[in-house]
Amino acid sequence: MHVVIVGCGRSGSSLARRLDAEGSSISVIDTDETARRRLPPGFTGRFIAGNGMHRPVLEAAGIEEADALVALSSSDSLNIVVARIARDVFRVPRVIGRLHDGERGPVCADLGLAMVASARMTVDRVHRMLLHSMLEPEQTFGNGESLLVRAPVPDYLVGRAVDEFDVPGEIRVVELTRAGHSSIPGHGATVRAGDVVRFVVAARSLSRLRSFLGGRWD
Repeated sequence: MHVVIVGCGRSGSSLARRLDAEGSSISVIDTDETARRRLPPGFTGRFIAGNGMHRPVLEAAGIEEADALVALSSSDSLNIVVARIARDVFRVPRVIGRLHDGERGPVCADLGLAMVASARMTVDRVHRMLLHSMLEPEQTFGNGESLLVRAPVPDYLVGRAVDEFDVPGEIRVVELTRAGHSSIPGHGATVRAGDVVRFVVAARSLSRLRSFLGGRWD
């Protein structure tokens, strides 16, 4: 996976360090040349000094081959613009941005942008959104221990009872959308092709839910 990170501050450098250690290809962009000092000596990715809104800078970072772009600069305006450029111009599959001003959240939601507003949980949540791309949290509870996630029902689970999805203390189905209509499924309800289900899931159990939805039922 190739990830472009715009902003090499505390969050950007931490995310770059983690993804690099996990074997991802990383390019980090920052307007401050000295920001590269925040990256560890063994960092194998690229650092590009420049403005992430500029096309040549993004191209130098490999935006055209990127699987994801994460905008974590100190400027909300820059993060929003970069996120839109990545999504609308370069068609990057996964685009995530950071907001310092939570009041801009509704505007970003209207634009269809996935933005993270919590300073304390930025790196962990962005990492989770990249790793579990089909389980992007719609809402977090507490300090991020529990999440509300939405996912389409895969074909191999069609006909299963909703009750089978529940794992005590880890995973619970709380809503089902079918043909555009929402309902709270009752005992014995089964899922059909095209259904979309919302789960409340413990953050530690995202991998288990991902395996359920990815084809391994255990």
